[in-house]
Amino acid sequence: MMSRSTPLPERSASRNATINYMNTPSGGGGGYSDHADRVSVALAPSGQADTLGTRKIIRNGSLDLLVSDVGQSIVKIGSIVNSVAGFIEKSTQTNSGGHSASVTVRVPAVRLDQVISQIKNLATSVDRESVEVRDVTREYIDLDARLRNAQAEEAQYLLILKRATTIKDTLDVTEKLSDVRGRIEQMQAEMKFLTAQIDMSTLEISLHAEADAAVGGIHWRPLRQAKIAVSEMVSGLTDWVDSVIAFFINLPLIAVWFLSIVTLVVVAIRILRFLWRRFGPKQSWRLPWKRPLPPVATPGSV
Repeated sequence: MMSRSTPLPERSASRNATINYMNTPSGGGGGYSDHADRVSVALAPSGQADTLGTRKIIRNGSLDLLVSDVGQSIVKIGSIVNSVAGFIEKSTQTNSGGHSASVTVRVPAVRLDQVISQIKNLATSVDRESVEVRDVTREYIDLDARLRNAQAEEAQYLLILKRATTIKDTLDVTEKLSDVRGRIEQMQAEMKFLTAQIDMSTLEISLHAEADAAVGGIHWRPLRQAKIAVSEMVSGLTDWVDSVIAFFINLPLIAVWFLSIVTLVVVAIRILRFLWRRFGPKQSWRLPWKRPLPPVATPGSV
């Protein structure tokens, strides 16, 4: 048995991947037997934080704004986002309960604070503002290490494939290469998605049209509240109508259940009466609400 070690080029300043494999010549002329081929990948310990350089942070935000004109605000938001190389991912407008809109934009993470500040300047009032920060450094490092490991494993299988001399060995190594390549593609897709989340922040913006008057320094929005109340009332009425329609549609089924229950009760009563007459005390059995029959007069009775 012969052991060989093939070092691969370093993939980073602090990580060195080395792959060892053992092979035994097969009886078919120096090929690689299936049970003897073994591939193991060893990653030398290193400072992972130094490899990545910086922490991996995902920052997303949300705004709830009161604006004078929803349509114009959406146009201005599009201009602000385009100026920082971002884009509008989703935009929805509705006139139910007042003119409102929901806009989702993607902007470079380094420009998120700038975009939030500029969009806030479009509003007459900021009802809500939030920024969520999530540290994914550990997840990124783990995914990066597994990806490098799989790529090193693939490189070693390619070396073995070049030295295979039989069809069986070639097919075995090809199958293993296909499995490794599938894992690599999956991890590359995950890495691409995670990198996109890190580089581009998501900002969700809710816009509501201003329909209020300042009374004593307090923003009073009776028209908006009235529209919201009307919308809730209409929604409640539609739910009630849906329930009534569902009841009438299911009425035949309800009737079948009711008749089935009544039939079972009647049958149970008849069975109980039969058992009582057959095995109960030998006396006439009457319903409790029925009056007893008057005694029958016999001849010679006074």
